[in-house]
Amino acid sequence: MPPLPPGKTGLLRRVQPGFCTVFHIYSSPLVTLPLTSGARRLPVWAGFTGDRRVSFTPYVLGTGISGWTFLQRTRDQQQEIYEKSPVIDRTVQDFNEKITGIQTSDQLLDDYNLLTVTLGAFGLDEDIGNRAFIKKVLESDVSDSGSFVNRLNDVRYQALAETFGFNSPDGPTLPTAKAGAEFASVASPDDLLANGTLLRKALGNVGLEGLENNQFFLQKVLESDLEDPDSFVNKLSNPKYTEFAQQFSFNKPPVYENSIQALVGEFNEHTEGLQSADDLLEDKHLLQAVIEAFGLESSNPVFLRRVLESDTTDPDSFVNQLEDKRYLAASEAFGFGWPDINEFTDPDQLLSNPPLLESALDTFGLFGRDEAELRQILESDLSDPNSYVNQPENAAYYDFADAFQNGWPDHVSKMQVFSDDITDKLGTFSDPRQLVFDISLFNATLDIFGQSKRSLDFDTVIRAFESDLSSSTSYANLHYDTGLKAMAHAFSFNGGETDREYPEGFAEQISELYTTRQFEIEIGESDQNMRLALAFERELQTVADAGGSENAHWYGIIGSPPLKTIFESALALPSSFGQLDVDRQVEEMKERSFAAFGTTHPADFLEAGKLDEFRNRFLMLADLNAPFNTGVSDPILSLF
Repeated sequence: MPPLPPGKTGLLRRVQPGFCTVFHIYSSPLVTLPLTSGARRLPVWAGFTGDRRVSFTPYVLGTGISGWTFLQRTRDQQQEIYEKSPVIDRTVQDFNEKITGIQTSDQLLDDYNLLTVTLGAFGLDEDIGNRAFIKKVLESDVSDSGSFVNRLNDVRYQALAETFGFNSPDGPTLPTAKAGAEFASVASPDDLLANGTLLRKALGNVGLEGLENNQFFLQKVLESDLEDPDSFVNKLSNPKYTEFAQQFSFNKPPVYENSIQALVGEFNEHTEGLQSADDLLEDKHLLQAVIEAFGLESSNPVFLRRVLESDTTDPDSFVNQLEDKRYLAASEAFGFGWPDINEFTDPDQLLSNPPLLESALDTFGLFGRDEAELRQILESDLSDPNSYVNQPENAAYYDFADAFQNGWPDHVSKMQVFSDDITDKLGTFSDPRQLVFDISLFNATLDIFGQSKRSLDFDTVIRAFESDLSSSTSYANLHYDTGLKAMAHAFSFNGGETDREYPEGFAEQISELYTTRQFEIEIGESDQNMRLALAFERELQTVADAGGSENAHWYGIIGSPPLKTIFESALALPSSFGQLDVDRQVEEMKERSFAAFGTTHPADFLEAGKLDEFRNRFLMLADLNAPFNTGVSDPILSLF
């Protein structure tokens, strides 16, 4: 066999008649031994003979803490060699080449190699033959607490469904953005500041150790707007504070499913209302939502200010001269240029302004009155019992005349009416007919998009809503009315078929998870305790990331077979422990944890010092309690 390529080190096997040569993982040959009938088979390293590669079986030299020390020292080299084994290498390459072309769960399930890597990456190898079950998992809506996957107790299935996102508007996401993230359970600055373990970890990640007691200062840092150059954190001279806040981005804008949600969500942030066009233009998130919802083609602030401040009731105003009526709809929705009706003292001023008159009549529910009757109403003497509005049959006209003569109610914008009607209903419409047949909301929707003329044209609106918006030849996209098209796109009931976009690094991260777990499985073939020790940090992090109380973490540990085994061993619990009531198990684990490690919170074991202390205790006690063996887990030593 030719010498190993430069830079490659590992365990080699050279077999001659009756003999073998053992090489250390780092150095030259240790010894040449005769092969006796009692000798165990040596693990084989991926050595090279020309272009031919042979398989490698990962191994552990020793048991307990000594075995763990050896494994830690050699793991990177062993795993690198293992990943180059022919079967693993071919499987991973095939996955990396094909996965980003997968558009449906059925395509994934139909490809054995892809499914092997996918399930293996999440530790679900045993489900490779359970196609129907995995299909239900993959197609579950993770955001729905009552969905199939969320009714399962095993968080691995939820991580699988969320990562591939077959039933999510966000599509596939990197697994590191899910339950594997360090701080997935932290939803607010208060959550972080109340958890000393996670706070110390977050500060340590950016080199700010020792600041965990400066709570007021850290609160201001975490609540800063990272996108605002004038925010508190961005004015600090030390960039590490920005890095600290970036781990959470508590003040980042929310993610919306469509333009309507964005428009209403950002509008509702102004709890006291918008007082002027400048208020809107200075809010970049709301402005962007307006541009997208109304399909506006210009974002120039000077142009948009003229649009928004135009008097939409004046046919000669700037916005009414524009050919694209979507700008008129946006201007009317917010009404910044709406004239002050209280300044109209002459009935002719009101009667000669049809849009303003229509709004005034709508306020009091008066329609179908001719000009002569309206003039008589407006000119009535409210104090004269014999005047027109004081006649018993004309009582409904009194309020209208009183408003004209003594002051109109405050003007409420179309956008405010729409927001009031739709806010509690956002996200509840799966079919456009639900919106169309909600009459008050339907009319409010038509109003802000300048489509009031379609208040009885249900078929046209439904047809536009149901159009495939991804097709340039669909009904909505070909319609002459750009306002109708904008409304259809804003709600996006039918986004059409679009290719799933996989984030950069998706295939590589899934492959890495797969090969890491396969390596752990191979290690477990020779020493199951070492497999548990390798997986301990990742499995405990998953429980911590699920959030919840301290007890919730303990319940997660009891519900995880590998973690339950590790904790029972490390805490020296008897074999009959699992027969206790689950609440009693939690209390016993907490008591023993405090006695042995000085803490009752599982998340504390993720700290570097505690992690090593806990794992070493587990390995020591598991090794001591193991039945006597003659080195079955140590194939090399058996040769000696």
